[in-house]
Amino acid sequence: MVIVIVTDTLDARRGVPLTARKLQAYLTAAGHEVRVVAYGKSSEPFRVRKLWIPYFSFMAKWQGITYGRPDEDVLRKAYKGADLVHLMLPFPLEKKAEDIARRTDVPVIASFGTNARGFLNIAGIGWCTAASGIVYRILRFSLYKKCKNIICHSQQIHDDLLRYGYPARLHIIEAADFDDGTVGPKLDSAYAQAIADDRITYSDKSRQIFKRNWAVFPSSIDIAHPYKKKRLFFRAWYTWCYYWTVFIAAIGSFLLFGIRSEGRKNLRDVKGGAITVSNHVHNVDSAMLAVSMAPQRITFTSIEGNFKLPVVRWAIKWAGAVPIPTSTHLLRDFFNLTIQQLKDGKKVHFYPEGSLWQYYTGIRPFKKGAFHMAIDAGVPIIPAVLVQRPCTGLRRIFRKKSLFKVIICPAVYADPALSGVRQVEELRDRTRKIMCNALEKDQYSLHMETEHEALYSDPEESTSMAKQHG
Repeated sequence: MVIVIVTDTLDARRGVPLTARKLQAYLTAAGHEVRVVAYGKSSEPFRVRKLWIPYFSFMAKWQGITYGRPDEDVLRKAYKGADLVHLMLPFPLEKKAEDIARRTDVPVIASFGTNARGFLNIAGIGWCTAASGIVYRILRFSLYKKCKNIICHSQQIHDDLLRYGYPARLHIIEAADFDDGTVGPKLDSAYAQAIADDRITYSDKSRQIFKRNWAVFPSSIDIAHPYKKKRLFFRAWYTWCYYWTVFIAAIGSFLLFGIRSEGRKNLRDVKGGAITVSNHVHNVDSAMLAVSMAPQRITFTSIEGNFKLPVVRWAIKWAGAVPIPTSTHLLRDFFNLTIQQLKDGKKVHFYPEGSLWQYYTGIRPFKKGAFHMAIDAGVPIIPAVLVQRPCTGLRRIFRKKSLFKVIICPAVYADPALSGVRQVEELRDRTRKIMCNALEKDQYSLHMETEHEALYSDPEESTSMAKQHG
């Protein structure tokens, strides 16, 4: 394999740099190609310059750490043909390395080389042991939550990471393992798991989990009971909040995104429960959809993490959104509760693509969950397509990106001649095909309209066309 080790410092005589040198020696002896990105005595093609951070660089030097400058060109050069990236520290160089690895589909594993006291010493505040918990939370937030596999360099680190809720798979490989010859199976297992996990994620196109996660607050809603019935006052409060949100969103959507709507009648024609689905191409496309589907009230589903965001968590709670749990056990209960809501006549919205791709112009493959629930509840699917168009008029002064239109398609019903998995897959594929056709038809109309305007805006072309048509 081609393995890239990223560590700020390689030539110190203790701590993480020493472990990185042992790792490099072992992997090289095992027949792997090892590329080390570091400041100092790294291999020449992948050497980075020193990063100077006032105060912190001086204090880190006492601990044998010199920060490396996050050089994108060097990292991209090191990643060519690489099978795995191993991050040794959680500093700017490694954060940049993780970001580029995700953009180039290279699997990543990270080491947690020292405990919180060690990082406090590097920062020059080793005396402040009371801040250990804060250190673990900051490191989880800034880097480690984006890694599915972490190598712990001691049992104590392993226990601390469990205590502070690190969600990754934790592998224990201690410094002594390199000396007594037991490191091989442990390292091979950790590397194989990291590669397998990240390859699955890359193939599923769900890279949003690798973005910086600001979901650090307690959830604003009970994940286990997202549809919990509320007292009369709170039901009135949430209804008032929903329609005020739609009213404000209508103004913002028109001014900022030039929102247009088409096919509202297709939504009105469906009496009772239904699942609405759409492509997911913008952070606030749920607001655009709510505006386009008004006055009907839609319950929007959202990832669990959004209910832990500062400020946003209360806004989406009061607007009536519900979280999709990440726990398998709770997800089964969520499906059953949603099916009951649909049978009660509610309309619930899902994004079957499963992840957000900003300003993506196509329709990505769909997951089956929403279609399974629709069949179990005996309700139709109402597809909605977010279509993009070039920015025109005065908006071009302050906006460069696309404007939006929402096309609501006719309801789609399951085929009663089929059953089981075939029925779910057929409904999913037919819904996606309808959405693709609506998107292509609108884009073709837009293209013809643009071509027409361009043609008749030129007097010579207009005269030529007039002669051709007599």
